[in-house]
Amino acid sequence: MKRGKHIKSFRFPGVIVLCALVGGVFGIAPAQDKKSANEKKSPTKEICITFNELPVAKSFAGVDREAVTYLILEALKAHKVKATGFVVGENVETGFDILGRWLNDGHQLGNMTYSNQDLHELGIEQFIKEIKMGAGAIAPMLDGFGQKERYFRYPYLHYGNTVEAKKQVKLFLEDRGYTLAHASVVPEDYLYNLSLEKLGKIPDSAEYENLMNEYINHVLDEIERVERLCKEFIKRPVRQILLLRANRLNAIYLEEMLTAIENMGYKFIPLDRALKDKVYTKSEAYFGTRGLGYVEMLRLSDPDLLPAE
Repeated sequence: MKRGKHIKSFRFPGVIVLCALVGGVFGIAPAQDKKSANEKKSPTKEICITFNELPVAKSFAGVDREAVTYLILEALKAHKVKATGFVVGENVETGFDILGRWLNDGHQLGNMTYSNQDLHELGIEQFIKEIKMGAGAIAPMLDGFGQKERYFRYPYLHYGNTVEAKKQVKLFLEDRGYTLAHASVVPEDYLYNLSLEKLGKIPDSAEYENLMNEYINHVLDEIERVERLCKEFIKRPVRQILLLRANRLNAIYLEEMLTAIENMGYKFIPLDRALKDKVYTKSEAYFGTRGLGYVEMLRLSDPDLLPAE
């Protein structure tokens, strides 16, 4: 199954990046989608778009943070998406202007600790310290833009690998008035970003096109997989929350991806609406090592450790 066979060269000051666009740029016939743009479904499903590791995710090959930010924000604007980005506090000072652009465009920012370290490795006390430091780093910006809601997302979606760690951190967050920003759809975008880096700064168009198709199909397949899981386990559709990283891969392919998601019949919604779905208020007791979407965490929870309903 292939989607989006058209590419266009996009120039940004100091860099050349390739942007995925829908349309006959080279006059090549498009690959068959599940639904073409002309057969686009009326929005009947809802999905929230979120980004981890703001201002911009770290990269082994280095990254043009200005270009990544510009492309992500332009794609969001084109699709009228209000996203939420989760900030690594230690990068606020050097990324102040970038974060300001997110806020100026009406997006929300949340706390992802100070240094994006793993609760499973740090321990409870040090992790809580990381939350406090992360909050201190972004609070002035949030206050300045009148953002009262305080969202938190666990790095690596690791909520705790012991009962005590899960309990103590959750109690701390509740006491500080945080809303947990769960995710339901968690594509392996970091792996595809590594593949993109291996292609170099200006990839061969055929390699770029193949990677684009593979990655976007991967995201769409993950959405469909979670849809099936919700129907089987929750017995109904769920407002989905897509977790992406603020990296070069998603900057380049976001425009095409959002179009493809719309063609699946999805409407983009903000995080506060998505989290009002009752599935995200259910208690979980998952202690595995993988970072999973919340519905999968519920499905794999230890029933003996769940509160009686």
